[in-house]
Amino acid sequence: MRTVAARSRLAVLVCVAAVSGGVVGVGMGMGVGGEPPAGVAAVPAEDVKCTVDLKLPGTMADIVSNVLLRVEKKPEEEVRAFVKDAQKKYRTGEEALSAAAVMFGVDRAKLAEQVEFWKHVNCEHAPVAGYQRPDSADASDAGGVPVAVSAFAADVTLHVVLHEMGHAVVREFDLAVLGNEETMADAFATHWLVEHMPGRALAALKARVTSLMIEAGEVPVEKWTVRGEHDNDARRAYQIAALAVAADAEKYAEVGALVGMSPREITKAKDYGADIHRAWRRTLTPIMMPTGKRSREWRFAADRATRAFVEAGEPSLETVIVEALGAIDWHSRVSVAFVGERGGAAWSRSERTITVGGEYLRRFVRQGEVAEAPPAKAGE
Repeated sequence: MRTVAARSRLAVLVCVAAVSGGVVGVGMGMGVGGEPPAGVAAVPAEDVKCTVDLKLPGTMADIVSNVLLRVEKKPEEEVRAFVKDAQKKYRTGEEALSAAAVMFGVDRAKLAEQVEFWKHVNCEHAPVAGYQRPDSADASDAGGVPVAVSAFAADVTLHVVLHEMGHAVVREFDLAVLGNEETMADAFATHWLVEHMPGRALAALKARVTSLMIEAGEVPVEKWTVRGEHDNDARRAYQIAALAVAADAEKYAEVGALVGMSPREITKAKDYGADIHRAWRRTLTPIMMPTGKRSREWRFAADRATRAFVEAGEPSLETVIVEALGAIDWHSRVSVAFVGERGGAAWSRSERTITVGGEYLRRFVRQGEVAEAPPAKAGE
């Protein structure tokens, strides 16, 4: 393993800011096994101010969990249970480390060595030579074509991120999955908007439904799929609109109109949709932070290509996503990373990370240009 003894703190481009108790940042990360990328010098350990205290059982358990999941490939549910109980069951980090070694059948000395190597994985400072790079560095600052700023695209993306956050909530808190989880995630996102972001909800729901209807229109009706885990785009758009009008038929009338909801359909939606909203309220109440308090167990990162996109607007997309992350009483750190050179959006159970790709954002930007274009005049 190569160690780079660079002394300049400017050798690695890192921007980190504290927001609502969590971490927001962009960084240039190290390669596999602590190896810095070509042309990038890692910061020496003595030049880094790090607050990780492995004497604390909760901190130790969190680092151990990364080793168990990523290196030892242990079952996620068992690792999650270990982390959840660590602060209650163990008095020190050493006790937590020893218990994990016994519980998961890993040599204690080997586990301790891996913990030392991985101890900065949840940090927000620059990568340290000789250590596993921080997860925040995964949102690389290596460049790429910047994503254009678009209010429409940001609104669509907000519902998309909340959808993935719905998957995170289901998995992190072991919620019962009694139906299609993708449908549950859409319902979570829609409920969260109308219940917790009323000022942003109308624009976000209109944009998301419009986006789905544009995508539905790109496929002939006879080829709309009935297979797979996801409903077809038109069906998803209708379900989102139905839950919106169920919350407030007058406020979200424009959303219902986008999918052509009739007065009879709105009446039915208000009936069954009220049950869905009530169920989500009752389900989320026990896992929400107390009034006036914010969770610190989250991280938000965006690379150079996506930074302007997430920072635009008032409030910005970054601000409202951070607001949502801080409202949940996560038992272990959850991250959202915008990465310009990737496509799609997904929740990773093992990484506890929602990743949003720049190609996905660019698709929404193009859709916004179509949606916001003035209608063509007759004969054009």
